[in-house]
Amino acid sequence: MARLFSKKDAFCSVCNKHISHKHKPKSNWNVEGPLCADCYVDLMKKINEDKCVLCGSEPGSFNLWKPNKEWGIQGWLCKTCFDEKEKVDEETKKHCAICSGKLGFFCYSFKNESGITRQICKKCYNSQKENSKPK
Repeated sequence: MARLFSKKDAFCSVCNKHISHKHKPKSNWNVEGPLCADCYVDLMKKINEDKCVLCGSEPGSFNLWKPNKEWGIQGWLCKTCFDEKEKVDEETKKHCAICSGKLGFFCYSFKNESGITRQICKKCYNSQKENSKPK
């Protein structure tokens, strides 16, 4: 009855030391079980997530930017890479995906097996619609 409410003894899964406070490892570390504080800090230092995934610079964790979801980039970007990617993204949103013509006020999305994900102009939309009609 004495051990009914007491905690089980925990040991670090890396160094096997007895630990009083368990640290949970991150999923990308490939470590199972609790960690002691020393091993947790060591693993944090080994896996450097404080660098840009495009240029590799290390500006520090407070100067990194999260990329937009539609860019398809996993990781963090420095300010210069983020600004460049955002500039390119804004330019592609202003032009038709097929003919690269400037999009007007009205733009269209063509959803079929063609795989076009960006906006297209009215002329390209009408031609795609004509080509996709069953004959």
